[in-house]
Amino acid sequence: MKNLLAFLSLFFLLSIYFNLLPIIFSMSDVIRMVHILLFFPLAYLLAKQFHLRGLDMYGLVRFKGWRKNLLLGYLTGFVAWAVLFSMYLYFGKLEFQGIKGINDSMLSLVVILFAFGTGSIINDMIVRGLVFYHFKNRVPILVLFSLTLVFYAFDDIWYAGFTIQNTIFSLVLGLSLTYAFYKTNSIWANTGIHFGLNTVYGLFYGVTGKAGDGIFVVTQNQSIASWIGWISTLIAFLMFIVVLITIKFYSRNNNEIRGKA
Repeated sequence: MKNLLAFLSLFFLLSIYFNLLPIIFSMSDVIRMVHILLFFPLAYLLAKQFHLRGLDMYGLVRFKGWRKNLLLGYLTGFVAWAVLFSMYLYFGKLEFQGIKGINDSMLSLVVILFAFGTGSIINDMIVRGLVFYHFKNRVPILVLFSLTLVFYAFDDIWYAGFTIQNTIFSLVLGLSLTYAFYKTNSIWANTGIHFGLNTVYGLFYGVTGKAGDGIFVVTQNQSIASWIGWISTLIAFLMFIVVLITIKFYSRNNNEIRGKA
């Protein structure tokens, strides 16, 4: 019970700080950047307070091969979402209008990489790092995976809202992220995947989530066949198959990060 209470306390404190505060309080770009960066010392202090641990508790631990895991994961996510957005363009969900000028593009790219890079790792720390630390080897593996997927789908409501389609998509996408974390015993592979796909998303939608706010100027067609909305779920599932096949090329952290029973 103590372990469960510690998990719930950490999960909700960190989720409220990262997701809810920007909704309650209007933040300029500079304040939002500071708010994001302050997440890491906050997560460290809470880990020390609850478990006398550091950021390794969230799977944020360096070991031989962590950079390779981050790169392989990034390429996997980037290519998968490049295919997805190519299909969006082909089937008419998005209409390509052009590319922003070089100065605007460079500024947008910096913002996209910072926002989605930090956002991806923070989300993975909260959703997968905490769950694995508190419940790994305490519950059956299927229960562990299910818990992680459910918390990921719940956390995604902050960004995409709640619909059955979005929830199913989040659950399917979570398979790749959770499996990568489980097999490598660290955050880097799944954060790489997360960051890679978010980068492609940002190229089209920016950090605001509005079509055309990224580097590519696009418009979104609202009159599309309903099945096109399921393409993202299909690509997410195919990406999971790719992760299953390629996971042998990733390195594993052999240091135990599970909490004490």
